Amino acid sequence: MELIEKAREVFSREPQLIRHHAEDFFVVGDTHGDLDTTLEAIKFAEKEGLNLLFLGDYVDRGPRQLENIATLLELKLSWNGGLTLLRGNHESAEMNMWYGFYNAVVSIYEPQLYEKFAELFSQLPYAALIQDKVFCVHGGIPQKLTSIDEIEDFPKGEINPRHPKAIQLIWNDPCEDIDEFAPSWRGGGAMLFGRLAFERFMNMNNLKLMIRSHEPQDKGYGYLFNDRLLTVFSCRYYGIRPAGALLRGGKVEIVYLD
Repeated sequence: MELIEKAREVFSREPQLIRHHAEDFFVVGDTHGDLDTTLEAIKFAEKEGLNLLFLGDYVDRGPRQLENIATLLELKLSWNGGLTLLRGNHESAEMNMWYGFYNAVVSIYEPQLYEKFAELFSQLPYAALIQDKVFCVHGGIPQKLTSIDEIEDFPKGEINPRHPKAIQLIWNDPCEDIDEFAPSWRGGGAMLFGRLAFERFMNMNNLKLMIRSHEPQDKGYGYLFNDRLLTVFSCRYYGIRPAGALLRGGKVEIVYLD
């Protein structure tokens, strides 16, 4: 309870769009209770002297969900600005009820402890911007979002996100078969976005690269839209090699965490 409360206070002071001026980062995708991948990412970042950024989905599905999120919260308290934890679509009560984290908590502790986790998740930021050029988010670009500055006004404290554009930030997926936006197979207000919509958003905000997660990748990563969109996925329990993206010296390198 003390760990959750201390971390919640830290997250509550962070803006919804975190702007980083440092350029050396290691970006990690979904871990879903994959503690081994999280520990490998931390070890790699410490060895290389990197800032660490996780793109969300720390719980649900995997076997070590509590250990995974507790490890990250402990690291957040010691690293603070050196560790960025973004909100994914699984940092919400609706998903946790269906996909395992609620049961993982209440099987050991009281339901009140899960409520504290839900409050904590509601304070996680939605996006990060590195060196004004690299946009990091869990899902994708929302329809009708023209400026990334708008993200700063998204509300905090929603146990289940209700702001339409916030929902799309954590739920949307890219699609090469469309140009603009189309309803997603995921439902619930999620959308697919195509190349023209993506390029318009990137150009209007003077962005070079977008890094997101949310979708398992056969190789642990995948590029789309003339290599301006990078998806990284970091959970080994999907039968893939967990991967992360190393940003250093203006270049991007894929690093495996197995």
